[in-house]
Amino acid sequence: MPVARDPAEDAPEAPNAEPSLSAAEAIAWLREVDGELFRTPTNRTGREAWVAVVRIPAPMARRRPMIVGLGETFEEAASVAAAQWRALLQRETLH
Repeated sequence: MPVARDPAEDAPEAPNAEPSLSAAEAIAWLREVDGELFRTPTNRTGREAWVAVVRIPAPMARRRPMIVGLGETFEEAASVAAAQWRALLQRETLH
């Protein structure tokens, strides 16, 4: 049974995590794919989160109409969304 992690504790790095986008790359990519970026309100521990939301192009949006990337910075959120976007495109081109 998994043990709940203290929310104030840093999350472990994901295995084989892709490199993060720089601030300029994150903004450019979000503009290119018509993505949106949101920041959550600061929680009681003083932490905030960023959310990158990207709509999947209609031909690929069979079951999932959008990608959501979460992160402690906007660069991290955009990087997570971009990695999902690239994985989706790769799967589509393989079929």
